[in-house]
Amino acid sequence: MRNLDKKLQADTPVGAAQRGVAAIELAILLPLLVLIFTGMIEYGRLMWHYDVLAKATRDAARYLSNEQDVAAAMASARNMVDNTAAAAGVGDLDGGDVSITCAPGCQAPESVTVGISYGFTIGGWVPVIGPLNTSVLETELSPHTTMPYMR
Repeated sequence: MRNLDKKLQADTPVGAAQRGVAAIELAILLPLLVLIFTGMIEYGRLMWHYDVLAKATRDAARYLSNEQDVAAAMASARNMVDNTAAAAGVGDLDGGDVSITCAPGCQAPESVTVGISYGFTIGGWVPVIGPLNTSVLETELSPHTTMPYMR
């Protein structure tokens, strides 16, 4: 009996029964790991876009809060926001994406608010997610900045 055990041990190397288990575990876990990795990339991209747009609203609100004629400077502020977004690689903003409001009115304002409405497509950078239905993966970024008007 003792010789038979040695013969069976010699015929089957250690771990032969475990050879396919690692491949199966990889096949099960790899899609989950890729999904987590792409999610981290997309979340970082989302935060980067939001930060760029928030900086653009701050710059435009600061510019408008120091202008004598806010109504005349609105076009320059919109161009400033669009140029900041384009320079950072976020993309072009339409004229309707940037909203500028003055409280109580733009003739004698007390505060100036600059806001952006920007559609962000999740999965636009990662080709694995991109072909999916983008209407489900669309989110709206809307940073805004309010500054007191300096006279």
